[in-house]
Amino acid sequence: MIDAWSSLQVCAGHESGSEAAVHAMRSIFDADDTDAVLLIDASTAFNSLNRAAALHNISVLCPSIATYAINTYHRHAWLLAMGGEELQSAEETTKGDPVAMSLYAVSLQPLIAQLQISSSAKQCWFADDATRSGTLENVMQWWNELSSSGPALGYFPNAKKC
Repeated sequence: MIDAWSSLQVCAGHESGSEAAVHAMRSIFDADDTDAVLLIDASTAFNSLNRAAALHNISVLCPSIATYAINTYHRHAWLLAMGGEELQSAEETTKGDPVAMSLYAVSLQPLIAQLQISSSAKQCWFADDATRSGTLENVMQWWNELSSSGPALGYFPNAKKC
């Protein structure tokens, strides 16, 4: 599964992924060519995941868990609300699903790769938390690309949390 997403997304498959992200960004922050570091969090990240895009991406990038993911997420999930009302959930991952983090990581991989190509600033991801550093111009270019391309996959950067 680690081969399905690059070393830029450390939320699944990497031992001590959050610690690795902290150390990586610390060394990047200390670099002479770093003018700014931008920390991003998505609004309701796992609840906004575009299932259709996620299932497509996982079938292409990580076929080893594609069958499970497709069988689990190809139909709407039924949710019971207060008062016995039933709702259909067509997006998001299921809470408690052991594959949810991997599914989320793979679903964002095309976005992460696109952002890596479009800007020379450095980035690191832990699930929906992204960090980008570089010159002010590169970080701004990355933010603009993330804001315009992320929503198609269900990633909505929350500017209020930056």
